[in-house]
Amino acid sequence: MAEVRIRPAGADDALVVAALVLQCAIHRGGSGEPGFLDRYARAWLADQRHLPVWLAEVGEEHGGFLQARVVDPLPLPRNEIAPELVVEVFFVRPTHRGLGVGEDLLRAATTWARDGGFAAAVMSAGPHTRAMVERVGFTPDESAYRMELR
Repeated sequence: MAEVRIRPAGADDALVVAALVLQCAIHRGGSGEPGFLDRYARAWLADQRHLPVWLAEVGEEHGGFLQARVVDPLPLPRNEIAPELVVEVFFVRPTHRGLGVGEDLLRAATTWARDGGFAAAVMSAGPHTRAMVERVGFTPDESAYRMELR
């Protein structure tokens, strides 16, 4: 079995992230469009600080990715403010499922958020991913799953 490595995506990975987003969209029934990779890469790079991405590498292949959004709340009187991490896109390529890639991606993202002082991580989960997100520590919270980080 190939080693699974999780790492944050950097600026040099913009086209890799775009290609994985496209693979995810196609897997979910969408289709590609001319110029998408460049358009996505430019948009992601323009706001990379608020759109962290983690890449899963399995051997020499990209096994999946997790893209989140940092939500910074506005200050309120007498309240400590801390950002939340909202998982927006989470995809493990079908050939790499069952290897722990998804759990590793979620753990990397939530560890980063916890270490960064975030208040919580939030995501929705379908029937095929609920057990996995619960193993990582998320709990059902109305229409989404939520993990308190402090």
